[in-house]
Amino acid sequence: MKKVKITFIYTLVIFCFINNLHAQEYFYKTYQFETPYQGHVQMTLWNTYISNSKQSFEHFGKDIPDNHLFAHSLEAEIGVTDHLEIDAYADFDNPQAGNFKYMRSHFSALYRIGERFDHFINVAVYGEYYFPQRAYSNSQEAELRLILDKDIEDFRFVLNPNISVVTTGDEDKSLHPGFSAAAYYRRHAFVQPGVEFYENFKEKTSVIFPTLVFNISPSIIWNISAGFGLTNNSDKELFKSILAFDIEAIRPSKLFRKKLQR
Repeated sequence: MKKVKITFIYTLVIFCFINNLHAQEYFYKTYQFETPYQGHVQMTLWNTYISNSKQSFEHFGKDIPDNHLFAHSLEAEIGVTDHLEIDAYADFDNPQAGNFKYMRSHFSALYRIGERFDHFINVAVYGEYYFPQRAYSNSQEAELRLILDKDIEDFRFVLNPNISVVTTGDEDKSLHPGFSAAAYYRRHAFVQPGVEFYENFKEKTSVIFPTLVFNISPSIIWNISAGFGLTNNSDKELFKSILAFDIEAIRPSKLFRKKLQR
């Protein structure tokens, strides 16, 4: 069984680097190994602001500039077990030349293998499915992401290779692999600086984010970043904020009067 897991992980990593990445997103995150405790709910508010860009996109049938666009997402995730979480998102955007509108919903699950330090590299698998509003897009999309991270003394290194595919609509239905990567300096508990990098080979965009992660309390984490595009096709300057609140909800074991098996 161990050899099967290693072969699967190796194949997925290699495959993610031999093709093109799917279309550019306005929400950027490099996912790490941890999941919420069983029965805990985490609410997260995502915000992105593009302050300088020469790019544009189709917004409900109109060609709208990226410049001065706001994008927002509300996420709810629950720890089903200490190793498995499920998530639901609602995404909105507010371009300068348009109106605040609901874009899509998406749902995901993350499963981590073992505990941190059980293996040389911590491994988790993340799957997600997107349901856009029909007026926004008629193309649904599925994504599979591998989460690899490693702690070396005060540093944490994270790699997220992924594969996505459009499942409905008129868009290209070929596989679109890609990746993101990050490094964080975790010497101090309250504030942890880092750098995140996102590469989109298909759209020829590269964005780097110097990042600060504030552990405001055991239940509140705030990630703020300033992003800089490195290619002509990238948004030139953008800012992102990811604010997460962890709360203890009704445990599934109490709900169903039995203990769930992990």
